[in-house]
Amino acid sequence: MPRRCTAVTAEPAGPPSFENVLARGQEFLAQLATLYQGMAREQAGQQEKLEALRGAQQQWTAERARLTKEAERLRKEEDALRADNVALKANQKSYETRLADLQEQGKQLEALNGHVTEQTTKLAAEWNARRDALAADNQRLITEIGHVRGTLNLSLDREKQWKAQVWQLQDAVKTLRGAAGLVSLTAEQSHHLASQLNAITGFAEVLLDEAGNRATGDERQEFLQHIKESGAHLADYVRQLSTGPNDESPPAQTVEISPPIEPPHSAGATVLVAATDLPLRERVESFLRRDGYQIEFAGDGEEALRMAARLQPLAMMIDAELAPTGGQDLIDQLAGEARTKDIPVVLLARNDQEPQGLSIGRYDFLSKPINRQQLMQMMVKYELLADRRRASKMPASVLVVDDDSRNTRLVEAMLKPLNINVLVARDGAAGIKLGLSRKPDLIILDLMMPGVDGFEVVSALRKDPVAAQIPILIYTAKTITAADRERLQGSIQSLIRKGEISKEQFLELIYRRGERRKRPPAAEPAA
Repeated sequence: MPRRCTAVTAEPAGPPSFENVLARGQEFLAQLATLYQGMAREQAGQQEKLEALRGAQQQWTAERARLTKEAERLRKEEDALRADNVALKANQKSYETRLADLQEQGKQLEALNGHVTEQTTKLAAEWNARRDALAADNQRLITEIGHVRGTLNLSLDREKQWKAQVWQLQDAVKTLRGAAGLVSLTAEQSHHLASQLNAITGFAEVLLDEAGNRATGDERQEFLQHIKESGAHLADYVRQLSTGPNDESPPAQTVEISPPIEPPHSAGATVLVAATDLPLRERVESFLRRDGYQIEFAGDGEEALRMAARLQPLAMMIDAELAPTGGQDLIDQLAGEARTKDIPVVLLARNDQEPQGLSIGRYDFLSKPINRQQLMQMMVKYELLADRRRASKMPASVLVVDDDSRNTRLVEAMLKPLNINVLVARDGAAGIKLGLSRKPDLIILDLMMPGVDGFEVVSALRKDPVAAQIPILIYTAKTITAADRERLQGSIQSLIRKGEISKEQFLELIYRRGERRKRPPAAEPAA
């Protein structure tokens, strides 16, 4: 700052001169310039300090923000560590509990191991003893099997012998039946002769039917005994006819018996083959004909569809390459027709043509070339299915009215494989009682019986509104006259002579005439 002049003059000065004033002014300006420069330097220094302070303040602010974030992070980590510590303490307690449990289980396992070891030792000793016993039993069984095999072979040889004898007997019966048609017999003689022949042929067919025969050993012996007794009675009767009766009573009026017509051979089940491939047709035909099946061929899908509806075959074999649209299209058409949808179908195709997806299950599949064993396994299955369908339509109950016990036993034997309930009446009066009380699905009736005969049974049953609906099958050895037919007109469904149809034809007749019907509940017969 400019200094003030403090000097005191004694005398008042005179007016300064211009030069002095100018000099003083210049000096004063110099001092002011010096002072200004000093103040400028001082201000610049203070400005630098202020800038430095500002920079320091910014750094401090940033550091403070960083430290705040770090403190927040550390706080969160502390909280997480505290939570982890709590969880670890809880886990430690859980582990300590589990460890205690495992230690306890370890003790139990040690005790169990000791027990198992003890039991294993005992079982090993028992097994050794049992093994020795089984070895002894096995040796004994081998010996017994050898004896049984020998007995079985002997039984098979005997069975072959009696089958051969039965076949010879059947041939002899056919010859005798043909011869009987050339002579004149009374009605009684004809009835007796036909009854014996019917017993022989009927029981012989039951015994020779290996596929459907469910007879036990005792039943076979019984059937053979019936055949033997009927043969003996027949031989005695023929001998009596040839030598004449002992008494001299006049013979009864004779009735001519027309020679019996040999029933047609019961053909095997029909199989329809839809294929044009000649080697395939020949291969399938050779396999099936060998086992008794009847073969029919169709050359295209339309013909196959018509033949299937008409023939109702046991099964259909369809070539996958069948004209015009292939086997799959024919299968679809068969499934859409009510008359053919239940016919079992086998698709014959190459391995690369094997069906996939929804087609599987709708039919069976055989790959070319056809394997005979696989084909016959399928045919056995179809035979069983046909038997089940047939059995489901068979009558549930059948009443047999006949005074000949052998005939009623024969009918029971033929119906046994079909699980039909057979009711037996030994005379006409019992037949009427059972027919009215039990209301069977079918009645098999003999005409010639002592006391109440078959004609009276028919007349009595037809008077009852419910029993009048029951189909009646006349199965008799009696020679049916025109008068007999007139008496039975409109009252029966079928009339057949004993011994004149085969077992298969008899069952087919029962199937067609005696289909089970819905009937009101039958009352129990009076005691």
